[in-house]
Amino acid sequence: MAIEKKKFIDVFVRQALENRISLFLGSGASADAGYPTWKYLFEPMARELGIKIEKNTDYYKLAQYYANQFGKAELKSRIQNAINSNNFKSELLNELLDIDFSNIWTTNFDNVIEDNYKARNILINKVFTDADLSNIDLNRLVNVFKMNGDISNPEGLITTQGEFEKYHEKRRLMLMFLKRELISNTFLFVGYSFTDHLVLDCLSELANYLNDTSTHHYAIMKDDKGNAQFKCFINDLEIRYHVHVLLVKEYSEIPKVLSQINDKIKSKKVFISGAFNSVDVNLYKYSHELAQKLTNSLFQKDYRIVNGIGRSFGTHIIGYANEYLAKHGVKNIQNHLIIKPFVGNKETSDKEKNHSRAEVIGKCGVAIFVFGDKMNSESINVSGVMQEFEIARKLHKVIIPIAYPNMISNDIWELIKDNITEFPYLEGKLDYLTSKCQIDKVIKTIVQILDSVQKSL
Repeated sequence: MAIEKKKFIDVFVRQALENRISLFLGSGASADAGYPTWKYLFEPMARELGIKIEKNTDYYKLAQYYANQFGKAELKSRIQNAINSNNFKSELLNELLDIDFSNIWTTNFDNVIEDNYKARNILINKVFTDADLSNIDLNRLVNVFKMNGDISNPEGLITTQGEFEKYHEKRRLMLMFLKRELISNTFLFVGYSFTDHLVLDCLSELANYLNDTSTHHYAIMKDDKGNAQFKCFINDLEIRYHVHVLLVKEYSEIPKVLSQINDKIKSKKVFISGAFNSVDVNLYKYSHELAQKLTNSLFQKDYRIVNGIGRSFGTHIIGYANEYLAKHGVKNIQNHLIIKPFVGNKETSDKEKNHSRAEVIGKCGVAIFVFGDKMNSESINVSGVMQEFEIARKLHKVIIPIAYPNMISNDIWELIKDNITEFPYLEGKLDYLTSKCQIDKVIKTIVQILDSVQKSL
């Protein structure tokens, strides 16, 4: 039985926030970027063989028949020419990459994934032979595992039935890594039909060993209404392989579902902006109390805290956040407290810092602003708190100011008050977001705003 959309999104977002997700891309994802589907790729070759392509056509066998008649070199030349002549831009892939998968697995030969990461200036580690596995980096780079090889190495492509039958011999370590990850991570399958049995064989083996303790995975597929066999197949995926399928009416719905996932993930990430240089005793006391109560309340409600280590207040936030996580026995601290210092070279420091700010804030759904030193009239610098506010406003983030006298956050509070229609979620709440109120009331108001945003998604 297919999974309901809301349940799928809620479950997958929880796994994503724990960084326990992997992506598996089939040819359908590349087709969204303009690359040929298996059917489109092999149709001209099938015609030459006098074979008509049906829904259940085995493309490995079809490729084998073509190689038998015209040679492997001709087969791989045809594949290379078809793949190298396409674009790489894709709404679907943009949404998938925004989810921030650490590991991506694919049976595709093309470089559509790599090209999309390159366009974002994100370094990746490409793995398409067992020998490449020694170079994987599970912590710093995105790993792209290309199970059937890469178009840059035509001789190493897995295309024919004969090559597929030797897969377990030629790609033994690759399969071991896949099985390990199928145990440790929740996979999302997109554009993959499961017809080649590569993944299903791995899942079947794991189910035999792990029984009901096997990890559950998810797939998004287009519904085939009225097809009894398809309905049985979907049920079989869930019952025997623990793959829950979300069915959509049209392929165009998939990016929209992924966008909802991204919005929910971002809404759980709260960027906290605040800094000051003053050594005023009352200011320090307020900063400590606010930082402690804010971090505790956010973690209790399962929000993630993102911080750029603003002077004084940033260190208070990080200190109390670490204290809370340690007291509650949280081991994977980096999943709950995300620290992103904004640094740059002297010559291009401001530009690099703002680029970093935009990247970090872009991955959050909410931004809280407090403190911020005002610059004197002779200064050519702009407050980091104000710069971060302007970025968050431009990116249409949920903005929550905490007014503090004679500081930037008070200016932000006044600006929002004068433009309250731009921030409807703050209507009736601004008066409780000021240092004149009890800190407990300020925190309660912030949590109410965050929870109302969650319910609206």
